[in-house]
Amino acid sequence: MRLLFTSSPGWGHVHPMVPLATAMLDRGDDVLWATGSDSCARLEREGFATAPAGLGEREGMSQFYERFPEVHDLPPPQRSDFMFPRLFGTVRAASMLADLTPVAAEFSPDLVVSDAAELAGPPVAAALGIPAVSHGFGALLPEPRVAAGGKAVEPLWTGLGLEPRPYGGLYDHLYLDIYPPSLGPPDHPHVGASQLLRPGSFATGGDEQLPDWVTAASADPLVYVTFGTVFSNDAALSAIVEAVRELPVRVAVTVGPHGDPASLGTQPDNVHVARYIPQGQLLPRCAAVVSHGGSGTFLAGLAAGVPQLCIPQAADQFFNADACVRSGAGLALQPADVSVDRVSDAVQRLLSGPTFHSNAERVSVEIAGMPSADAVAGLLHGRFG
Repeated sequence: MRLLFTSSPGWGHVHPMVPLATAMLDRGDDVLWATGSDSCARLEREGFATAPAGLGEREGMSQFYERFPEVHDLPPPQRSDFMFPRLFGTVRAASMLADLTPVAAEFSPDLVVSDAAELAGPPVAAALGIPAVSHGFGALLPEPRVAAGGKAVEPLWTGLGLEPRPYGGLYDHLYLDIYPPSLGPPDHPHVGASQLLRPGSFATGGDEQLPDWVTAASADPLVYVTFGTVFSNDAALSAIVEAVRELPVRVAVTVGPHGDPASLGTQPDNVHVARYIPQGQLLPRCAAVVSHGGSGTFLAGLAAGVPQLCIPQAADQFFNADACVRSGAGLALQPADVSVDRVSDAVQRLLSGPTFHSNAERVSVEIAGMPSADAVAGLLHGRFG
């Protein structure tokens, strides 16, 4: 098969798709990945052919905030519904469509696989008369949010001479769901056909290796603190680090590829600050994770059976934080509730409460039982090959 993968350029959208794309390559399929140019180099290092398409990660976010500054006036839990149709529809999709259309025409794919926020792939596939698969990057997005995204890109469909599809065509053929069923919504009738896919562990190399004090034997547990690769918040990170470093723990902190480790100031010997450390190396050694609740970190932590404290900032993070609490695998704090005392208390509860660990392990077992990328690659061949 010839497969065209399309994604927004953010790491949280690219990384979840890598295991399936790799599985397709391993089967001998031709895979071309179209995304922002800032992600193409990373993908090429992993052996993928790429085509630059659409806005880069920082460029897209900059245009969104310039065009829709009123987002800053909304309470954080309301920003996700506001952002999705405007960022992924109004801002990103038109540029992506303009670049993707000639790429697809030249590559002539049999199937398009798009991340669940990339709204140019489905109309391009429809114009070619081929199916499009939507690949989740976390929890299934709320129906009203995706419906608004579909409305935002209706002009792109009509511009191609096509009748606009509900939900931007994301659910017309198949949705690949990487979220553990016990944490997701019980019903999703608007989706149609769906297929579970085990969330894979993938990360590009970080700018430094794990320090010796992480790999050395120690009686002090390791706590991982991160706000991911997009949603930096130095004030919140500073409060979290201040809270955690005073506990009898070792602390690994990442500030994101565009962050500055020096922004957190001088730290004691039990704290190590880096821009980015591959989570696959770190999480198996962790006793707890404190994060923004981004899907990549959240699912990777659950897959490793690690209890978590989620402090959501935007996007799907509030849903993940709620799911974390419901599952019993961790705790959550709202952004306005972050303080040194509250973070310290929450982390101590995670480290001392055995039920958090046992519940995280239970979800880990559930994730391990989901179909692998290799199995799903075979199913795609059977369904669309």
